[in-house]
Amino acid sequence: MKTQTLTLLFSLLVTGLLLQGCSQSEQSSVNQWPTPKTCDLHTESCTAKMGDSTITLKISPHPIPIARPLGIEVDVTNLDVQKIELDISGINMYMGYNRVTLTQASADRYIGTSMLAFCTNQKMLWQVTLMIHQKDGTQIQIPYTLETINRR
Repeated sequence: MKTQTLTLLFSLLVTGLLLQGCSQSEQSSVNQWPTPKTCDLHTESCTAKMGDSTITLKISPHPIPIARPLGIEVDVTNLDVQKIELDISGINMYMGYNRVTLTQASADRYIGTSMLAFCTNQKMLWQVTLMIHQKDGTQIQIPYTLETINRR
């Protein structure tokens, strides 16, 4: 009887510890930087600043076309970057999953390619979100709004 009771108590203890581990998820802290207000990605690079850190996003060619390859360049200053992703989503219509991980080209520059999907709407609104994953587990997100016109 003692052995069965001890086995039952041990089993309950182990189950409780396992369930407790399931409820504690490791979530990174997300810091959303403000979108640069005077920025137009169709014509220029856009730089966001927080303290002594800067992040510059350039998408080319200008103006940004629909359904054509886009060159993505990101320059960072004073950040300990692990990886950088660019997420593109439709605001006025769901356009599917479109996230790319950029490749580190030098100490402070990341590059990649992406594309805006073709849409039948004449005017399409996009949210382009730059996601900077830092080595300490925190993440910086910078959202940009982009408008395209389908000239059929």
